[in-house]
Amino acid sequence: MLVLAACSAGEDGELIAEAYGKKLYDTELKKLLSPNMSFEDSVLITKEYINVWLGRQILLNKAEDVLSPEEKDKSKQIEQYKSDLLSYEVLNKLAIMLVDTSFSEAELEEYYEEQEDEFELSQNIIKINFFKIPQASRDLDLLWSRFKKDDFVVYSKLKALAEGSGNYYTDKESWVYFDDILKELPISTYDQEQYLNNNKFIKIVDGSFIYFIKIIDFKIRSTTSPFSLERDNIIELLLMKRQQEMVKIIETKLLEEAYNNKQIKIY
Repeated sequence: MLVLAACSAGEDGELIAEAYGKKLYDTELKKLLSPNMSFEDSVLITKEYINVWLGRQILLNKAEDVLSPEEKDKSKQIEQYKSDLLSYEVLNKLAIMLVDTSFSEAELEEYYEEQEDEFELSQNIIKINFFKIPQASRDLDLLWSRFKKDDFVVYSKLKALAEGSGNYYTDKESWVYFDDILKELPISTYDQEQYLNNNKFIKIVDGSFIYFIKIIDFKIRSTTSPFSLERDNIIELLLMKRQQEMVKIIETKLLEEAYNNKQIKIY
């Protein structure tokens, strides 16, 4: 931003750097900077981009002296790259249009069972219920006692208290990452595995709120990730596999059609 402030303005924008007759305007940089960026990040990105641009211009200028005309002529490589890129784009677009994107649960579960070793947890995961309620709430001891007894009737009372000025989570089936839960709850631990092994019902007072927490189940990192957590990943993997197979089918079909219509020949 400081660099931009010292630039000279012109029809193409503000000039921010120049090298060997080539000019860099702020219009290129503005594409990289977002309104949500901090001042420090904007300065860092601006300086880095300018330095990279200047280094490239230095090398391009040096290439004029060092490389022969034949070495500088990259038209064939550019054309080949364009051809490869267009071929890739059209095949993938056709494959996406034609591939079946539906999967049965049996198909997903079969893949999970066959490739179970591939699904290893990189983080600890848990099933959890919790309620963040005002500490000034009435009958806290009674509510806590019933909560520890798994009296689900008390959940509606806790939910009503949490909705008023707190927070809650009551999904008993879904796995969540313990690291994500630590962002929501004031749990302090240096050993997640030990904490999970030694705690089930937890009560934490934090400021004007109190937390009722129940750890329903947990799985430790490096163990097998459950199917429910990997289901979407499996769909992506199988979809990619189908698309790759469809690409081969399309290539073969297009080649056959071109031969049959005498649009291509081999001499």
